[in-house]
Amino acid sequence: MSLNSFIFNKIKSFVDKNRQMIFFVARVLAIYLFWKFMVWFLGEESQPIDERIWPWLSYKWEIFNDWVRIALLYSTSAIFNLFNYSNTIIDNYRLYVHNYAIIGIGNYCLGIQLWIFFAALISSYPGYWKNKLGYSLFGILCINIINILRLTLLVFAVKYFPEHIQFNHDYVFNVAVYAFTFAMWYYIVQKDKLEKKVS
Repeated sequence: MSLNSFIFNKIKSFVDKNRQMIFFVARVLAIYLFWKFMVWFLGEESQPIDERIWPWLSYKWEIFNDWVRIALLYSTSAIFNLFNYSNTIIDNYRLYVHNYAIIGIGNYCLGIQLWIFFAALISSYPGYWKNKLGYSLFGILCINIINILRLTLLVFAVKYFPEHIQFNHDYVFNVAVYAFTFAMWYYIVQKDKLEKKVS
């Protein structure tokens, strides 16, 4: 047997044994790359809308981002109000918690990329589309709740650990949110498997 045949047979054997996992990874990667392409196509937040590829579409995208931002801001403000922390929303972009900190919410902080990531994980797993849609919507709701919690904790991190704010913002909080999302996906997959065995 030639070296080429040996390598080909090994690859074929690996693919046959791991077809489902390979298909899963390929679909998640494809959806992730599609998302990255869309972000590039729609333009970065700092880029003027009239300089983007399709300004009319980018304009609608920014309106959607603003809706999500406002929902996050007012929800985070409501948490602080609940615990009697005086706060003010500034220009529908920043939250000032009096005597604590001001935090701004850019497009990157909205969690929309995480929605796509989670929905990609759910849709890449075998199952009924109706269940996948329900799980995806439930997951996106949970991601928004954890993002509100992240923004709330970020205010205290700015106040009490200002020298570590970049590290906390870029790593600690982001890793925690991604870990929560993956754990939620894993739980849903295991729950779905158990339900299929019972039925």
